[in-house]
Amino acid sequence: MRSRARTRILTLAGTVALATLTAAPAAHAAASGCTHNWSGPQICIETTGESGNVHPGTITATWTNPPKSRNKATVYITNWAAGTHKMTAKRHGDEMKGSWTPQGNPFAGGELCARFKGSSVKACVDLINR
Repeated sequence: MRSRARTRILTLAGTVALATLTAAPAAHAAASGCTHNWSGPQICIETTGESGNVHPGTITATWTNPPKSRNKATVYITNWAAGTHKMTAKRHGDEMKGSWTPQGNPFAGGELCARFKGSSVKACVDLINR
């Protein structure tokens, strides 16, 4: 009886350890933020840079429910230190998406936000705490 209980405990401990390893976050952190106003534009911003570093890596802005008549849109990327940068998002199926990898690093800690032209809705991520 004692052997059976020990086997069950070891099996359970192994299962928990395996689940913990599979759920562990990757060492290379990425961040994303989206708007939460479900009746308005759904705007998201994503960065591939590492947490604790102000370099955002590649910045991707997505509009998930644009009007069907629009095939491209201007996206404004803003940061208090770097000001505003523009990029163009193009339609890919049911969404518009634009990506940009800045050369050098004009950004500083704080929020990095994406806003599509013609909308006041913006999505932001914190460059340091991702």
